[in-house]
Amino acid sequence: MRPVLQGLDDVAWHAVDHAYGPALDTPGHLRALLSDDPEVVAGAIGDLDRTIHEEGGFVCPAATAVLPFLAEVVPLLREDHRAAVLDLVARIADDGENAEQVDDGWHAAWVKAEPVLGRSSG
Repeated sequence: MRPVLQGLDDVAWHAVDHAYGPALDTPGHLRALLSDDPEVVAGAIGDLDRTIHEEGGFVCPAATAVLPFLAEVVPLLREDHRAAVLDLVARIADDGENAEQVDDGWHAAWVKAEPVLGRSSG
């Protein structure tokens, strides 16, 4: 079995934008999802929501970069945290279908992640 979040440090986060510019803080938020402290996990979910989900119908490159890692982590989360992450992903996916600006890689990333995330919602 491969380690969780393998490849996270291989992403050029300095070149991937979220709502506030380069997504340099994003790997830390993803790692925090694996914390044993529920408050740390909830904070990380809030941070990801604030940075990778841009209300107003834009899917940023960071959302695309984060999606495979979220698909990997979601099954490991306790139920309330899993539901919060799935809600975040559902809102981004909705924007991916309806927004005027969608990161070029979003649709391919969604096709790969959606089956895994769908299994995690049940």
